[in-house]
Amino acid sequence: MKRALPIAVVAVLASWALAQTAAAPVVRSASAIDWKASGSLPPGAEYHLVYEDPKTHAVQTLVRFPRGYGLTPHSHTADETIVMLKGKLVIEIAGKESETLAAGGYAMIPGGTVFSLKAAGFGGAEFLAAFNGPFDMKDAAPAPKP
Repeated sequence: MKRALPIAVVAVLASWALAQTAAAPVVRSASAIDWKASGSLPPGAEYHLVYEDPKTHAVQTLVRFPRGYGLTPHSHTADETIVMLKGKLVIEIAGKESETLAAGGYAMIPGGTVFSLKAAGFGGAEFLAAFNGPFDMKDAAPAPKP
């Protein structure tokens, strides 16, 4: 019995410590989302960070593009999944395929794939962008000729 008590105390303290480090649920209505200007995209785009994994730095972020806003050809190291929430978004992959996504549509773009984006709806586009690793953006535009 004397041995069981210290083991039980350790088990309770360990489970309490684990509960203290577990992520708390987050629920936010659309009106409470704090949109911010993006520091890594050209002016005009806004984002709201939903989640970042503390170990892998994978991120989930809401993104908002105004009407006509576009990103030139680029790639990411990590895979990106885009889920459309509002408006329309034209995705051109490797300068060849072009697809227009509307609310409810999605795209999964493997890391290293060159693609461009353009908001095509009258009201712009809103989507969830989820990366399975840290966010980075590599410009794929050709270098200017000397």
